[in-house]
Amino acid sequence: MAGEKKRIDRTKVSPVSHHKLWTLGVICLMSGLAAIIILAGDKSIFLVSFFFLMIALIALYFPWRLLLMQIAIASLLTFIILYKQAHLLTFVEWAMYTLIYFVIGIAVNREISAIRQIQRHEAEMSALSNISASLTKTLDLCELTNQVVDQIFSLFRADGCTIFLMDEGEKSLHVVSARESQNDPAILASIFNSHPRVGFGMVGWVAATGESVLAGDAEHDPRALHIPGTPYDDESVMGIPLQLEKETFGVLWIYKLNLDAFSKDDLQLAQIFANQVSVALANARLYEHVRCLSETDSLTGLLNSRSLAELTEKAISHAQATEGNVSLLFIDCDNFKGINDQFGHPTGDQFLRFFATLLLEGVREGDSVVRYAGDEFVILLPNTRLEAAISIGERLLETTRARTMGNNPALHTTVSLGLAAYPQHALTAEDLIQHADDALYCSKRGGKNRLSVYSLENRDVCRAQTRP
Repeated sequence: MAGEKKRIDRTKVSPVSHHKLWTLGVICLMSGLAAIIILAGDKSIFLVSFFFLMIALIALYFPWRLLLMQIAIASLLTFIILYKQAHLLTFVEWAMYTLIYFVIGIAVNREISAIRQIQRHEAEMSALSNISASLTKTLDLCELTNQVVDQIFSLFRADGCTIFLMDEGEKSLHVVSARESQNDPAILASIFNSHPRVGFGMVGWVAATGESVLAGDAEHDPRALHIPGTPYDDESVMGIPLQLEKETFGVLWIYKLNLDAFSKDDLQLAQIFANQVSVALANARLYEHVRCLSETDSLTGLLNSRSLAELTEKAISHAQATEGNVSLLFIDCDNFKGINDQFGHPTGDQFLRFFATLLLEGVREGDSVVRYAGDEFVILLPNTRLEAAISIGERLLETTRARTMGNNPALHTTVSLGLAAYPQHALTAEDLIQHADDALYCSKRGGKNRLSVYSLENRDVCRAQTRP
C-alpha cells in the first residue's frame, strides 16, 4: 500500500496483465502472418482474407488503435502482393475493401464500447443501490464497514480496499475494515496494524488536506512513503476523504497492482460512494458513542448494570458451545456508608473511583468489571472454573484489606463477596446473577469481610456456604 509501504509477495496476474499478454500475442500473430504473406506472394492471398477476418475479433476485444493498425497492415499487404497484377485487384476495389473493413471495424468497436459502458453504468448503479440499502440496515460499525469494503472491492476489481478512521486527537488513523485480493491473514494483520500519521504518506496527506488523490504510479508519488529495503511495486491508488460537514474523519483507500489502472471516472464514482459512506459512518459512530454511554457508568467509567445481563449471556453461550465454565463475583463495600457520612459525598465519589481502579488491577484480560448499583460491583469471569474464581475472590479480599485511598486509614473498606458459577449453580444468566447476589447477602449476614459460595443445599438460611 503506497504511502505506508509494506512488503507482500505478489504471485497473481491481474486482468490488466492478461490484456497486455493478449495484445502482445495478437501483434506477434499479425507480424508472423505478414512475414508469411510477403514471402509467399500472391499464393498467400487467402491469408490476407484471414488477416481481414481478424479485424472482427480485434474490434470486439481490443482498443480501436490496434484495430486501425490491423486494417492498415492488412490493406498494405494486399496492395504489396497484388499491385503488379491489376487484373486481380484494381486500386478502387482495394480502397473500397479497406474502407469497408475500416467502417465495420470502427462501428463494431464503438458498439462494443457502448455496451460495456452501459454494463459498467448498470453495475455502478446496482452497487450504489446495494450500498444505499445496506447503509440503512445496520448501525453496527464493523458490519457496516465490511459491507462497504466488499462492495467497493467488487465494483473496482481492486487488489485492496481499506477504511481508515481518525483516532482521538486527530494525529493518526486506524483501520476499521480491510480486504486484500490474496486473503492472506499475514497481509491483513499487517494492514490492521498500520497506523498512518496525519500529514505523512499518501493516506496521511488525504486525511490532512481533505482532498482526494488519484495516482497512476503511487510508488513514485512524492507524497508516498517507502519502507527502505523493500522492492517497488507498480501500483495505482485512489484515496478519498470521509467527511461530515467538511470535517475529515477518515479515508477510503483503494488500490490496484498496475500502473494507471484508475480513471477520473473511477475517482468520481469512488467519491460518490465516499459521500454516502461518510453519512452512514458518522451515524454509526454516533450510535456507538451513545450505546457506550448508555452501558458505561459515568462516575467510575466501568460498565453499568444494563450491560451485565448481555455480557453474562454471551459468556454462558460460549461456555455451552465449548463445554467451559463461567464464574461471577458480586461485591459490596462494607464501610462505604461510613466514608460518605464522615467525609461527604464528593469524597465518597472519589473513593468509588479509587475502588473501581483497584478492581481493574485485580482482573485479567477478558474479565469484565461492572458497577451494579451504589457501592455494589460485579466481576464476570468467563472461562473460569469455580476454584480459580475462589482464588481471585480471596486475593481481592486481601487487597482491599491492605489498601487505603491517599494513605488515609479512614478511607478504607473491606468487602463482602458472593460467588456463583456456571454450570454448577446456574444454567442461565439471570440465575447466575441472582445466585451470586444471594451468596453476597450470606456474606453480609455472616459478618462481612468474607467470601461466600452459593449452595443449593442451604436455601432456607441464605442459600450459601460461608468462607471466613
